[in-house]
Amino acid sequence: LFASHPDLLKLWHHRYLTVVQDTVNAHKGMVDKVLGDRVLCLWNVPRKCARSEYFAVKAGLAMVGKWSEISSELGSSAEPPPTSRSGCLPGELKMRVGIASSVVT
Repeated sequence: LFASHPDLLKLWHHRYLTVVQDTVNAHKGMVDKVLGDRVLCLWNVPRKCARSEYFAVKAGLAMVGKWSEISSELGSSAEPPPTSRSGCLPGELKMRVGIASSVVT
């Protein structure tokens, strides 16, 4: 779908990145890098943050919840709408959030 509609991809991607940035900032984190639809978010930089793991998990959960808002807002522009994933791993906290669509051949 997005391969044949680059303007639609740009719209979804911009909205997605805006939500990620706002959500991570609201949960005391920072967006360090954006690689396509992948975002590297950090906590404890540049200053220490008490309970950084807690805020990272809360940010991930909030982003998953906000995905439905994005889908409702832009959903009519993509059939089927893209999906979202978020995850955290224990130890050094790693988080994955991304958009996905059907495979284009």
